[in-house]
Order: sequence, then structure tokens, then C-alpha cells
Amino acid sequence: MQESPSDAEPRGAVLTGGREASSGAILALLCGIVFLAVINGTMVNIALPFIGREFGVGESVYAWVVISFSLMFGIFSAVHGRLADLFGVRRLYLLGMMVLGLASLLVAFAPDIVTLIGIRFVQGAGSAAMPALGPVIVSRVIPPEHRGAALGVILGSIGVAASIGPFLGGVVVQFFGWRAVFLLTATVLLAVPVAFRVLPRRLDEVSSDERFDLSGALLLGVTAAVLMLSLTVLERFGAGWEFGAMLVFGVLAGAGFLLRIHVARSPFVPPSLFGDRRYAAMLGSGFCLNATRFGTVVLVPALLVEVHALAPIWIGVILLPGALCIALLSRRAGRLSDRMGSRRPVVVGAVGVLLGNMVTAASAGVSVVGVAVGMLLYGLGFAFMQSPLLSATSWIVPRAWAGTGTGLYMTIFFLGGAFGVSVSMTAVSLQGPVATSWLGMSWLEGGAAYSNAMLCLSLLSIVPLLSARCVPGREMVVVRGAVSSGPAAERSGLVRSEPDGSGRR
Repeated sequence: MQESPSDAEPRGAVLTGGREASSGAILALLCGIVFLAVINGTMVNIALPFIGREFGVGESVYAWVVISFSLMFGIFSAVHGRLADLFGVRRLYLLGMMVLGLASLLVAFAPDIVTLIGIRFVQGAGSAAMPALGPVIVSRVIPPEHRGAALGVILGSIGVAASIGPFLGGVVVQFFGWRAVFLLTATVLLAVPVAFRVLPRRLDEVSSDERFDLSGALLLGVTAAVLMLSLTVLERFGAGWEFGAMLVFGVLAGAGFLLRIHVARSPFVPPSLFGDRRYAAMLGSGFCLNATRFGTVVLVPALLVEVHALAPIWIGVILLPGALCIALLSRRAGRLSDRMGSRRPVVVGAVGVLLGNMVTAASAGVSVVGVAVGMLLYGLGFAFMQSPLLSATSWIVPRAWAGTGTGLYMTIFFLGGAFGVSVSMTAVSLQGPVATSWLGMSWLEGGAAYSNAMLCLSLLSIVPLLSARCVPGREMVVVRGAVSSGPAAERSGLVRSEPDGSGRR
């Protein structure tokens, strides 16, 4: 079998228009860009009350500053992935950077709340390109035996951004005003010329002549949007007809999406992906993992302010150890998945996440130190789960659907984050000020509602444990070893089995 161009390249280097750019330089670029993209979504949470105060609107209006961004961010993670399979990765990544930067500038100078929210829709669509396409770029320029570690570095950047975003946002808003949050994100425009030179042009080479399934993309988007907003409706109107109508509409849209991908000539997502129980397990685990993450990042600061009455800087201090664990250990977890497969790191991480949530639940309203320990355990667990899960996903998905499969995973991952925020805050608001502990922990007093909400997140963290048998283990190492020691059958790290049953199938 003829050796592919990517196999012929020297390890650790890629060609860019006749010049070589190290894979380290590409990785550094991807980490910096995705950091800015994700931290924008977390810093703005601190700015919301100040935005509402300037424009004279209440919570129900300025909440759409976040909802609009999160909605488009989740939906376009899958859209960018599919477009990358059809039109190439490099040009879409550069376009996403420019949309993010220009939209941030426009938001910083928005004259009214309607304009600001409208631009945030566009900003979310552009921002989704960075976390969705970054792993695809890694899968095409990093050797398979080092890919888990590389993904760990990128996901470590995402984890740190999500963790320190609220604290950094508080500092920026306090000293420079809410518009400075978006001006900071606009600095991504300075990196566009660098990305243009560093990212290899071969990333835009595609062999597919299929068409983009616009109907499938719209149905997926409607499904995600309706289900994401249903919990907001539940919090505002209760379990009435409005909530029921949203659920029915979301289920119908989801059914339409499933029907579409089975009848379309070039479906947005191949039905075979959903038929692979391992890929379905990765989607479910990623959704629940990020639901616990975003739910915790929003819930714990609220607990520390409303119950423990801590200043913003101390909230940052409590969140920092867990964030450092994610930053420092994500790459190590990726290396572990390169050496032993993803199953063991995922199991260890899921146990850490569950323990962290339970310790926090038992400490809510009683011990700040206990909350800090819980967040530390959570950070350890999260670090050992996120990169091995994504590495396993890239191993499972066929090369022809690499962008779509990874993009859909990132869509589910970030929609899980929105779901976690909605679940945790809805659980708190529905209980009211006289909540009692569901586990009979009478010592919690004012922290009972937050403790119960943390228990809801703990239940979600059990899902990755239950699906651990579907996570690929040592077989990942065996196949990668065969690929790196001989001609690459279907290089880019997404090796598929041959018709005779060889390979990892």
C-alpha cells in the first residue's frame, strides 16, 4: 500500500508552503486560540449584571447575552466539523478566528442590548470553530502515538479557561468595565497572520465530493436549541404546558433529524456513527462530564457568594487548585491513554469527579475548606477524563467522517455544559430558601439547596462509569503500534478495519 504524504513527513514537523512549522508551534497556536474562545464565554457571566445596568434591562433580557452565544457555539461545533470534511480545515479555522475577533470588537462598542445580543449569535458561531476543528487539526498533523498527549494540552487549555474565566472576568470588569472583556477577546485578530503562516495548506485538501446537508444541520440545530431552552422555560414557568410544548417540539425535531440522516444521500451525520455503541458511549460520557463541569463552575461561586459571603478574589483562590490540576495533568492523562488506552484513565477520572462532587455537596454552607477539597478532587478527575475521551473518539470515527465525528462530539460536549448550568441553577431556584438536604444532612443549613443541586450533578458523573466498558482500552495501543511501525492503511489516526476483518474492528 502506498505511503500517505503525512506518513512521509518528519515527526514533529509539518510543511507550510515550502517551510516547516513544528507541531509544537501548531499546538501552541491552537491552545492560545481555543483559550481565548472559551474564556470569552466564561468571563462574560461576571459582566452580565453590569451590561443589564448600563442598558436598563433585567435578568430575563440580558440572560440572552449568554444563551445566544452558548446556543450557536454548541450547534456550530458540529456544523464546522462537517464543513471541514467537505471544504478543508484550515480555511474554516481562519474564518472562525476572524469572526470571533471582529464580533468581539462590535460587541465591545454595541450601542444597545438588541444589537449586542444579535452580534453574540454570530460570535458564538465563529467561536465554535476553534474547539471543534482544533482536535481535527491535531489528528492530521500529530503522529497517533503522541496524539493523546497533544489533545490533553488543548483540552487542558479549555479546562483552565473555563475555570479561571469567572475570576479573570471579575478582575477585568472591576477595573476596566464590561466592554474590556470583549476587547480582550478581540486580540485573537492579532494571531490571524500567524495562523495563516503556521497552519499547513494540506489541511484544506479534501477528497469528498458530497454536498452539505443543510436540512440535517437545521434539524440538529433546532433540536439542540429547543432542548437547551426547555430548562430555562422550566425555571421560569414551572412544569406547565410551556415546558411540555418545548419538550414535544424538541423530540419531534430530533426524530426529524434521525429520519433525515437515514434518507439523505449525503447525510449531515452518517447513521452508522450512532449505531456504533462505542461512539454513542463517548457522546454520553462527554455530555455528562461537561454538564458536571459547567454546572459546578457556576454553582460553586454562587454558593460561596450567597451562603459563605466570600469576596470574588477568594472565590478565585478556591477554584484555582482544581484549574491547575486540569492544566497540568490533562497532558499526562493524554499520554497515559497513548500508552494504555483510554479506559483506565476514564474510570479513574470518573471516580475523582464523583468524589469531588460528593465532598462539595457535604460541605456546602458548612466548610469552605471542604468545598476547596471537593473542587480539587473534581479537577483531578476531570483532567483524567477529558483528553482520553476525545482521543478515544478520534480513534473510533472513520477518517472520512473525522471532522463530523469530532465536531458532533464537541457539540454534545458543550451542550452538556449548558445543560449542567440549567440543571444546577434550576434545582437551586425550585427549592427556595427553606430547602432541606435530600440525604438528611441537617448540618448544611443554608447550603442545602446547593448541596442538592450538587447531588444532581453527581448523578450525571455516574454515567461515564456505567459506560466504561465501551471505552477502548489496550486495543488502541496495539493498532497504533501497528500503524507507526508499518505503512499506514488509513493514516490520520482514524484507522478502520479492512473487509477481511483486520484492523481494530
